[in-house]
Amino acid sequence: MLLTDMFEYIHQVSIKIQQYNVHKYEILLQKIIDAHGLTGMEIPGAKLDKTYKMIDVDGWIKEGKYASFFDFHNTLGFGKQRSDYGRIKQHLDQVPVLGFNSGRYDVNLIKNDLFAVIGTDNIKSVIKNPSYMCIATSNMKMLDISNYVPAGTSYAKYLSTYLGDCKCDNKIRCVCGLGKGIFPYEFITSFNVLSQTTIPPKSAFDSDLRGTSISDDDYKRVQFVWGHYGMKSIKDLLIWYNNLDVVPFIKAIKAQRELFKRFELDMFADGVSLPGLSEKVMYQTCFDNLQYPSKTSPQAFRSPSKRMSGYKTQDLEAKREFGMTLGHLDILLNQQKYLCGLCYGPLSTETVSADRINNKLGHIDGNILISCISCNTARKDMSLKGFRYKKLLDFNSERLVYSIDKEEKDIYGKMKANIAGGPSIIFNRYAKRNETKIRGGKLCKKVIGYDANALYLWALGNDMPCGRLTTIEAYPGIVEDIKNDKIFGFLECDIQTPEHLKQYFGEMTPIFKNTLINCTDESIIGKHMYDYNQIREKSRSKPARKLIGSYFGEKILIYTPLLKWYLSHGMEITQTYSFIKASSHKHLLHLWKRCLALDERVMLISPRL
Repeated sequence: MLLTDMFEYIHQVSIKIQQYNVHKYEILLQKIIDAHGLTGMEIPGAKLDKTYKMIDVDGWIKEGKYASFFDFHNTLGFGKQRSDYGRIKQHLDQVPVLGFNSGRYDVNLIKNDLFAVIGTDNIKSVIKNPSYMCIATSNMKMLDISNYVPAGTSYAKYLSTYLGDCKCDNKIRCVCGLGKGIFPYEFITSFNVLSQTTIPPKSAFDSDLRGTSISDDDYKRVQFVWGHYGMKSIKDLLIWYNNLDVVPFIKAIKAQRELFKRFELDMFADGVSLPGLSEKVMYQTCFDNLQYPSKTSPQAFRSPSKRMSGYKTQDLEAKREFGMTLGHLDILLNQQKYLCGLCYGPLSTETVSADRINNKLGHIDGNILISCISCNTARKDMSLKGFRYKKLLDFNSERLVYSIDKEEKDIYGKMKANIAGGPSIIFNRYAKRNETKIRGGKLCKKVIGYDANALYLWALGNDMPCGRLTTIEAYPGIVEDIKNDKIFGFLECDIQTPEHLKQYFGEMTPIFKNTLINCTDESIIGKHMYDYNQIREKSRSKPARKLIGSYFGEKILIYTPLLKWYLSHGMEITQTYSFIKASSHKHLLHLWKRCLALDERVMLISPRL
């Protein structure tokens, strides 16, 4: 019953929001209809073989078939291959329903009843076991804010990051709305208890489940808010408690959305998680400052007349009009400085061609762009703007990061096998001040952990492996070429720490790798962890692959900037096998600079950025 009422309320609110959105973007929507039209498949009751424009929609509204443009908009239906209008309609109609940690807890708790109320038809969900990241219907999208913050971020930390902490001197009489409410969960054994007209006793706020008791100050706070807000029953206390959860939450969400608007992103339309939004931020900047061809004009020439008969034949066979002249082509060549109008490469009598701008029309003066034969045949029906951008990316291919595709599956497998992870904060599993001995028998006086939490940002500004990756065999002198920056990428090799440097690297061994650890061997895991494992009896750890620090690595893949550091600090390569070659470029430098200028709150709550 409660779920039914809740989603009926959500439905009523969503209609009002949809009306507001459609009214706000009505002019844009109508222009899209006039530009592209709507098919009979998208308009219920319309003829399937016809395309409809706004003149038809206005006529239906005048006839009374639809009460308004919103009424018409609300009836439209789109398949999986949505048009521009369909994609905009989806964003306008889907109202976000937000929770905190709701995907892991709330939804799983009520999912049987939830799907019974909202149905299972036309529902899309994104599940990351055991959490529901998103549940979407045609008019709502259920999202979990905990997916938009780093793992482990508490609700209190989320609020304090975007709203600040409670500044009230007297926490008992706090009315700023930023403090956490207090409610006797376990005292509520039935709905009738909510009608009780007196403040519950102090013991009612104790929790047997958590083994906690309410403090005297917290109970005084309950007494204060009961009188301050004129509460008549425990139900009023519940409303106050829920509002303290909801109202600051809404304010924090608004603040977080404003931060993403700096990147022209809508948190709830452009992604269902922080990594998804971060990826889009990256793509906004990784194509900045692309290099353009030099556009150096070659020697002038006249359009070859021998091509004209071929163009005439093409138009004749396609039943298109032909009306192109050699004089017009010569004028275009001169205007384009004898460069291809698509890739800007130099042209010659052997490579020049007349490319039709609108492929639905024939070779006629005014519909011609001079291009090279290669671009002419490759463009097909692609727009001029789109194809020029494609050629620009091709020109910058050595400066951009490529996806590793099926053609490079061996590289993918080798790289994946060499992902070992990095050091945790505690490098030695057990250490105790004034007992553990380090550095040749000296007593350890302090145990300190450092968290290098800005390494994401630091890494963004460094050289990245760009261009298409290729594998080559290692050759004599490859190590010297790496030292002298003549080659860049990943070297597969054996590497070791010389005996005289083991003390230098003793506190943090240089190589990290995954290897099989025998937990039953005291000489491997040390006496403390061995004794701890023995007392666990049936739950003892078994031999397993673990991330460890080591003085050597065998047939491991090492990134050349790191390899240069190893070599400069005295480590030795004993064998080389292969090399994954890449181009060196600071591909994400502009993203790095942009992140430096961000609000401190973004960096605190969004380390992936």
